[in-house]
Formats: sequence, structure tokens, C-alpha cells
Amino acid sequence: MLRNDDVQLGHTHRIPAWAGHAAASFAVLLTSPLPVEEARMPEWHGGFFAIALVAAVLLLLRRRRPVLTVATTVALVWLSVPTGLFNPGVVLAVAIAAFTASGALTRRRALWLVLGAGVLVSSAAAVAIGRGFGQFMLLILLFGALGDVIRVQREQFVAITERAERAEATREALANQRVAEDRLAIARDLHDAVAHQIAVINLHAGVAGSALRERPDDAEHSLSVIRQASRTVLTQIGDLLATLRDPGSPGAGPGAVPVGLAQLDDVLRQFRGHGLDVTVRRIGEARELPAAVDVVALRVIQEALTNAHKHGVEHRAHVVLEYLPDRLHVTVVNPVPARVTGAAAGHGLTGARERVEAVRGTLTHGRSGVGSWALDADLPTPVPGSHQ
Repeated sequence: MLRNDDVQLGHTHRIPAWAGHAAASFAVLLTSPLPVEEARMPEWHGGFFAIALVAAVLLLLRRRRPVLTVATTVALVWLSVPTGLFNPGVVLAVAIAAFTASGALTRRRALWLVLGAGVLVSSAAAVAIGRGFGQFMLLILLFGALGDVIRVQREQFVAITERAERAEATREALANQRVAEDRLAIARDLHDAVAHQIAVINLHAGVAGSALRERPDDAEHSLSVIRQASRTVLTQIGDLLATLRDPGSPGAGPGAVPVGLAQLDDVLRQFRGHGLDVTVRRIGEARELPAAVDVVALRVIQEALTNAHKHGVEHRAHVVLEYLPDRLHVTVVNPVPARVTGAAAGHGLTGARERVEAVRGTLTHGRSGVGSWALDADLPTPVPGSHQ
């Protein structure tokens, strides 16, 4: 693939316009004294230089007006015939104009233009010298073919440059997408790490404040819970930051303990310790799940129980894990006040839904009956070796 420095190099080494004009003018003037017939010697005639100088001036317009330049130089060739000033210089001017036109026009237009110029110049040569005019036709056709080759190479260069630019833009878009995905993953992990503990701290801070004078034992217990929860959340944030600073840290390396339903008992123990009565029911034969699904299942349960602890009533929740042949169905149900309109419409469930959709699952939540709230996650668990 072409690199940017290669593209810039191609533009840097392009021949300057003034150098091209100077070379064309020098070639036209230098060839004007040459004989049109083999038996004759070069003629250093002022008229030859004058008409060649006019041709060189006309060539200055060849890049801005290629068709007009070809037409005027052909007309100059015909003008040189009756004046006796026909010479190879003016023919070379037509060839140079045809070269530039072939590089600037489409192939079809350039072909007809070059053929027309060749026929007209050959006809003028036939009138001027009567024979040996085929060489002028070949000269113009050769310059036209060279111009077409240059045009094709330039188009290929432009195409390669555009592909390189598109590839670079694609790489930047993919890099930006990966950055956005990493930021989203960090936000999810941060929410999973601190949301429950912050909710516990907030709840027990209110309890401690109301019970400080009349029930000092309850206040002391709440302060102990707050101290433990704050210690836990600081540890979790520290682990997360260590992982961000060093992907090879113990929290992220191959030796790290995998996160998944294997840690469900630990999660439930924490919630029960904070006063939420959680019951679990497993339907079907438990089996090893794909790593991504395993993590999502645990995070969904953790989010649902956090919402149950924050927004529910009666301090209880029920978790159902249903192992189906090709999927895992997770349901978390908890009591809610009769007039609740949305137990968790914030970032927590949004992140949970994004996690579930990342493994091609579906997540729904809402009222289940008169006084309960249910969260359902349907997670595909393809059999290893199967094609989805």
C-alpha cells in the first residue's frame, strides 16, 4: 500500500511548469533549421526562427487550452507552407501540443484530436515537399501515445493516493471506534464496581443519621457497614485503575480470577450482608458458559440486585437461572412500591442492555404484576464448534 510519504514524494518531484515550457521552446527553436529532406543541409534562416518562435509562444497555452493549442499550431504549419517556411520545428510544436492534449483529455477525444492533427500536418508536408511526409504523421502519433501513457500513469497514481487516504481514514475511524468502546467499557466497569457500594453507603448514612441519638447501636452498625463498603469500593476502584495503567497487572493478566457466575455466591453474600434477602433458583443442568456470556450474566444480576436494594421494598429479591440447550435465561424479581414508574431508567440498565446486546442477547425490564419488578435477560450460549 502506498504510504503518505510516497504520495508527497510524487508531488515533490513533479517537473516545474517553467522548466517544461523552456524545454519545449528550446526543442522547437533548435529543430527549426533542420532540413525536411535528407539530401539538404540545415538552413540557418531568420524566417525559420521567427515562425518557430511563434510556435513556441503558442505552446505556452497548451496546458490551459490544449485543444486550441493543437489547432493553432496546425494552422501555423499550414501558414508556413505558402511562405516557404515549413520546417521540422513547427511540426514538433504540433507534436508537443498533441502530447499535452493526450494527457489532459479523455482517450476518445485525444485519439480523434491526434489523428486529425497528424492527417493535417502530413497533408501540409505533402504540399510543401511532395514526399517523405509519413515521418511527420508517425511523430505526432508517437507523441500522442506518450501523452496517453502519462495520463494513464497519473490516473493510476491518483487512484492509489485516494485508496491510501481512504485506508488511513478507515484506520482512524477504527481507532476512534476502539477508543469509544474502551471508554464505554471503562464506564461500565466503573459503574459495576461502585454503584452498589455507593447505594449501600447512602442507605446506611441515612439510617445512621436518624438513629444516632435514639438507637446508638443501630447507628454504630450502619457506620460499620459504611466503613466496610467504602473500603471495598476504594479497593475496587484501585484495581480498576491499576488495570487501566498496566494491562498486564494482576487484575487483568492470565492469572487473574475470571469474573462470572462462579462469583455469584460472593455477590449474593455481599447483598445479604447489607440486608437484602436474595433467593436463587436454578433450572436445568448448570454448565460452563462462554466467557463473555458468563461475565454478562453476573453483571446483569449484580445490576438488578443493586436496583432492588435501592428502589425495592421488603428487602428481598428472587433470582432464577434457567439453563436451556442453546441459551441462558436470567430473571430477577423484587417487590416495588405500588406507584413506581421506573425503578431504574438510568445508566445502570443502559449499560446492562449494552452488555447483553454485545453478546447478541436481549434484555427487558418492567412491572411484573401489581407490586413487583422483573428484569429478564436472554443470553445465547452456542455450543462450541457450532456456527452462529
